[in-house]
Amino acid sequence: MHKRWPEHISVRDLCSGFLLFLTVFFIASCVSPAQRIDDIAAENNFERRVVSGDGFRHIVYLKITRSSNPRLHVYIEGDGKPWLHGRYIAQDPTTQRPLALELAKLDNENVLYLGRPCYMGLFDDDVCEDKYWTSARYSAEVVESMSAVVSRIAEELKFNKVTLIGYSGGGTLAMLMSSDSTFKLSSYLDSVVTVAANLDVAAWIRQHNYLPLTESLDPLLAHYPESINFMHYIGADDGNVSAEQTLNFVAKHGGRYKILEAVDHSCCWLQHWPELLMRDVNPMGSKVE
Repeated sequence: MHKRWPEHISVRDLCSGFLLFLTVFFIASCVSPAQRIDDIAAENNFERRVVSGDGFRHIVYLKITRSSNPRLHVYIEGDGKPWLHGRYIAQDPTTQRPLALELAKLDNENVLYLGRPCYMGLFDDDVCEDKYWTSARYSAEVVESMSAVVSRIAEELKFNKVTLIGYSGGGTLAMLMSSDSTFKLSSYLDSVVTVAANLDVAAWIRQHNYLPLTESLDPLLAHYPESINFMHYIGADDGNVSAEQTLNFVAKHGGRYKILEAVDHSCCWLQHWPELLMRDVNPMGSKVE
């Protein structure tokens, strides 16, 4: 026995519905990574700004929830997609999955989501050579410009305590921003938190057989002020950044670390983040106030 479509649904209705589905699908697929970040930030009451650093412009998002609190949590995103299919340099390296922004959404402190040079739609800026998201993604120029933005925001809004929180390559930059050689935040910075961060760049490159980042700095080779508190989170199942690399970094430079079971490079940091903030990150910052 053949089944028939319900009598109240016509072929025309079906075609119209299918066309609507296709339209929504293609519109969604055409949303740029920068627009996606902008939408997520707007939905969560972040204020968007374009701020000049040291030689670069930066997109930043601010959420001030405790104006009387002198502390600012600065979140830095990962490397995104510098390469397409491992062979072609991307025109826009901005991540499709902004995990650092998703972490920032869960934070009840004052939050700054700090964009990297040439990311989040700024790749057309005159100074934006593609080396700034490939070989020079961790260069001194990048680090100093990001530090300058944090300094300007902290001065403007009267924050005198800053915690840098970096995910993946953003953790690499957070460590370099706190190192002696590029340290521009001495008046503000007192704690740094890394999440699944590649802190031994040379070992990470060897692990994946990547091209050398010839114009970048390596956190393993830097030196750090003793006044700063460091916390490094490691995913036990992370295949992108091995636990061994982070543990080698800690053995050389000190700092606290925690290995989270059943967590890889992207999963399941969001589920753990509220507890990590409460138990580790916020108390770590309060110790130096």
